[in-house]
Amino acid sequence: SFFRAFFTCLFFCTCDRFCIPMGCGSSTNSAAPPPPAETEKFKTDGTKKTQKKASLAADLPTSKPAEKVDTSLPSVPAQEEVVEAPKSARKPSFGAEMTQSMSRLDDVARKREEEEQREMSRRKSVHQNQKDEDDQIMEELFMFSDFTVPMKKKDVKKKKEEPKLSIVEGDMEEQIVKDYLEKKYFQYSDFIVNLEEQILNPTGLAENGPPTNDIEAYRFAFGDFNLGITEQQVKAAAASGQKQQQRKIQNFKMTTLLGHSTRVKCICLSPNEKFYVSSSAKDATIVMYDIRNGREFLYFDGHEDTIIGAHFSNDGKHLATASRDNTLILWDTVIGKQIFVFEHERIVICCCFSRDGKYIVSGCQDKVCRVWSTKKGKELLAFKEHEGIITAVSYAPDGENIVSASSDRTLRIWSSTTGISLSTIQEHTGIVMACMYSFDGNYIVSNDEKVINVWDVKKGKVTLCLKVEDVPFYGTLDATKKRTWTICSCCPGMFSHYIVAACSDRNVYILHPQTGEVILSFFCKAAVYCLSSGLRNTLTLGDAFGNIYVITLS
Repeated sequence: SFFRAFFTCLFFCTCDRFCIPMGCGSSTNSAAPPPPAETEKFKTDGTKKTQKKASLAADLPTSKPAEKVDTSLPSVPAQEEVVEAPKSARKPSFGAEMTQSMSRLDDVARKREEEEQREMSRRKSVHQNQKDEDDQIMEELFMFSDFTVPMKKKDVKKKKEEPKLSIVEGDMEEQIVKDYLEKKYFQYSDFIVNLEEQILNPTGLAENGPPTNDIEAYRFAFGDFNLGITEQQVKAAAASGQKQQQRKIQNFKMTTLLGHSTRVKCICLSPNEKFYVSSSAKDATIVMYDIRNGREFLYFDGHEDTIIGAHFSNDGKHLATASRDNTLILWDTVIGKQIFVFEHERIVICCCFSRDGKYIVSGCQDKVCRVWSTKKGKELLAFKEHEGIITAVSYAPDGENIVSASSDRTLRIWSSTTGISLSTIQEHTGIVMACMYSFDGNYIVSNDEKVINVWDVKKGKVTLCLKVEDVPFYGTLDATKKRTWTICSCCPGMFSHYIVAACSDRNVYILHPQTGEVILSFFCKAAVYCLSSGLRNTLTLGDAFGNIYVITLS
């Protein structure tokens, strides 16, 4: 009995001292250990409870207490005293960290948007202020074409004064002033029109080429109205037998446009002189450009190889292109679509429209010239009398004859309806590279590498043979290097009695057709190998570096 009581007390004492603290420490969610003061208090309380339990055990009977002891009782207080750590002391989870990061990014993005909005509002205010200033300035200016006139009260008063004519000197000036006072001049704003000169020497152009005897050609057009010249005045001027005076070149303007990355292979100016088409030596596509700023306007994509030649119809509605893919394509210039594809046996080198636009003549590498119908898309006849490849073709203004140039060093004039050869020009000593009828059809201009020939159609002989050595050298290049002619043509409609020719010395010359005198000379960045003349006063050129030049004569 004594030993039982002793071991029972020892058991309870051991449980109070060891089991309870170990139970608390074995908890997986236990908090940090209590401070030292709390630990001492806990030990003191535990000792008191042990002494009390020991005294109670001594009073119990000796046989039964050991059987009723429940060893699980000491673990109950340990579970009740578990203290969880506060939530603020726990480590945040991955989801919480992502939420915080996203919120910070949203704040940064919101701040950036606010800054951008403030910057945009600032710019708008500055732009509006500048616009208001410009509007205020423009209210004081009167815009007329390419120049600006300040509209002030002093200037308005000056308009009431009689205009002073000082365009010429000497007796001619006095005569003009006298004619003006006699009401022979029509005054319109800043310019004056001599009505008698308009009647006797009309300068109007027909829609499809040089001046004609039509009444519309004798009208001076300005905007949407015409200065009326009566039919009787037109007939009287025609009956007087006075010939139209050929215009002289007094001024010119040369503009360089952004062209191609390689040599310009072909170029053609539209009849209204507002657009041009060009293609480089590596392009299978030809593009239409605005002649004012060189912006691309329309693409013509359909060839499979390099485009060699191009030509507009006289009304500007159609375009013909010759290519190395053995085809000649007829295009609609309004929508840029193909109308007909004319197949050839070999490479197509050149092409030209008739004046009425009903026919196209093509020159091929197989030494044959072919005439095609633009309405039916069929071949009408073939001219096979050349012994070399065809290099150039040109329709006569009346559409009855065609002149063709060949590598056999000859020019041949033949009928466009029967294909019969009419005459042969054998004045060249090399490959003929270009040929063209003048706008009035009186002469043909052609060139090889050494000479430029002017052929009088009526007389049937050569009136001018201009060698490249006979032309003075203009430029800074070495004059001892060999010079050759590259291409030639007639000048635009108003100045069609002049010849334009390009040389390998990078110069483009405007020559007199009778004397060969150099009227003008333009120096380019590289040798010019293609050019096109308009129906009024504009020339377009393309050089070996891909540059495009626009020359306006006046």
